[in-house]
Amino acid sequence: MWIERWNFLMKQLKQQGAFVHPIEVQPVASEQDLRKVESRLGIQLPKKFRQAMQTSSQQVSIYWSLPDEAILPNELIDTPSGEFGWSLKDLDFPYFGGDDKNLEQQYVQFFTAGNGDALLIKLEDESIWYWSHEEDEFDFLADSFHTYVDSMTALGCIGVDCGQHRQFCSENGLDIHLTSSQIWLTWLKQFLSSNLQLAKASLESLLHYVSMHGVKEAQVQEAFLHFDKEKVYQALQHKIMRALSPSDQKAWSEVLIKVCSKEAENWVRELWQEKSDIPNWLRDYLTAHCLPAEEGLAFILSDMEKDKINAYTALHRLHHLHNPTIIEWMRPYVAFPIDGWDILLAESQPSADILLEWLSGSEAERITSIRAIWHMMQQGKIPTTIVDEGKWRLLLTYWHEHEVLRKNRQLFSQVLNHLDNWKLASFMQQRRE
Repeated sequence: MWIERWNFLMKQLKQQGAFVHPIEVQPVASEQDLRKVESRLGIQLPKKFRQAMQTSSQQVSIYWSLPDEAILPNELIDTPSGEFGWSLKDLDFPYFGGDDKNLEQQYVQFFTAGNGDALLIKLEDESIWYWSHEEDEFDFLADSFHTYVDSMTALGCIGVDCGQHRQFCSENGLDIHLTSSQIWLTWLKQFLSSNLQLAKASLESLLHYVSMHGVKEAQVQEAFLHFDKEKVYQALQHKIMRALSPSDQKAWSEVLIKVCSKEAENWVRELWQEKSDIPNWLRDYLTAHCLPAEEGLAFILSDMEKDKINAYTALHRLHHLHNPTIIEWMRPYVAFPIDGWDILLAESQPSADILLEWLSGSEAERITSIRAIWHMMQQGKIPTTIVDEGKWRLLLTYWHEHEVLRKNRQLFSQVLNHLDNWKLASFMQQRRE
């Protein structure tokens, strides 16, 4: 019964674009398997846990996560994701970090959460508990293993970390009848049954679909073409203004950028002319994607120059622009420590000539450039012009031999080792263009 429900849930989640790790359900345990564990631990296994091992599976592993774009109800404290299971062969006494062996031997641990916390069976009464290693606190989850699995299955095999399960717990443990549980289950049911074709019936239903799936897919973006763009813009602006969390503001802004950025231009300009409830980071983000490149850059640079410039502020405010003009602007400000400047250089669409020029510049420029180049290589990014391998290899070899710090010599060595592939990638990109 459990296994059929798990498989069906994973199939539905996958169909809706959630990440689903292949479910692991091993065969049931034999009497010999159980006695072997009991002999190792020196105890008799809890009766209901023993029965579950003999009738369902001796090891279960379920992991899933919703699409990054999914906007959850504000009533939920944490975004649920799947991390559920147990293991007979790994069953052991917990370690609570102290010397109280008596306390530890009152429980057996049947699952370890990704954050290191433990799921426990209390040997005295077979109740199920969660232990937080950071808080050194116990949460009561269920009065038996069977009840625990039933509740977790009903909730969608959610994660076991405290941030997730506590929002679905009462003093009686996991409770699917709590208001928060019902809110989550209603949302999950809608998510699992959502359908783009049906969502196209109205702008409201399409926006509801997008709140669950985002707007990355071309067919979702095309669905908005059936509606008046001005009305789409007004609806999305309203969503952004009413969003209660930064993640929701960002999610709705991403939709606006994809489907009606042109209609949003005047509103974004107004955000620079008057005080607004929109936070600065979101204003920068909308500016980078809704206004013409040079106009947007001018707004942000003018605002930045009112205060002292530092690398992290510059990176945070400018990296969305991907504008080569930033490179000349940032040059006078680049100094040690360069953390942040290197990523901004890499994200600003540098040409091969610019990167080589920086490699030939001051020490701060050189290290900024080599770190930016290595970052680009690792991320599969290439310069906007073809790499002249002869010039590059000569300069890189020189600094590989003359850099004082070992970590910097290592960077030049890594770039040299990947230069041929990088040059080929830049050449192929130029041919395609």
